[in-house]
Amino acid sequence: MRHNKNISNKKQSENVNNEKKPFNKKRYRLQKYSNKYKINQWEERRKKAVLREFYKKIDKDQLQNLKKSTFKTDEHKKQEKRVNIFQKAKEEFLRKEDEKRKQKKEALRVKMEKEKALKKYKEKRIQTYKKLSKKTKKGQPVMKDRLEMLLEKIQQQVSQ
Repeated sequence: MRHNKNISNKKQSENVNNEKKPFNKKRYRLQKYSNKYKINQWEERRKKAVLREFYKKIDKDQLQNLKKSTFKTDEHKKQEKRVNIFQKAKEEFLRKEDEKRKQKKEALRVKMEKEKALKKYKEKRIQTYKKLSKKTKKGQPVMKDRLEMLLEKIQQQVSQ
C-alpha cells in the first residue's frame, strides 16, 4: 500500500511541475517594452558587479593584512595603519602634484615650439610672397627671384 501511495504522490508532483503557468500579458509587455524595467534590470546587474568587485578587494586586502600582520600586536597595528595611511596619502598627493608640474612644463615647452615653428613658417611665406610678387615697370614678373627660389628647392632636394 505504501508503495502505491508514493508512486501516486510522485505522479501528482510531476503533473504539477509539468503544468504551464498562465501567460501574463501585462508582465510580458512590461519586460519587453518598458524602459523603466530595463533600467531597473541594468541597475541590478551593475549593483551586483560592484558588490563582486568590492568583495574581491576585501578578500585581497584581508589576505594581505593577514600575511603582513601575523607577528604584530593589535595596538601596534592600529598605530602603524594610521601612519601608513597618512604616509601613503601624502606620497600619492606629492606624486600627483609632481606629475601636474611636469605636464605643465611639457605643455608650455610644446606650445613654445609650436609658436616658434608657426612664426618661422609665416616669415618664410612672407619672404616667398615678396619674391614672387615683384614686378618690372611694365608689369612683368621678375624672373631673377623665381629662378633663385627654384635653385634653392633643387639644392634642398639634392642634399636630402
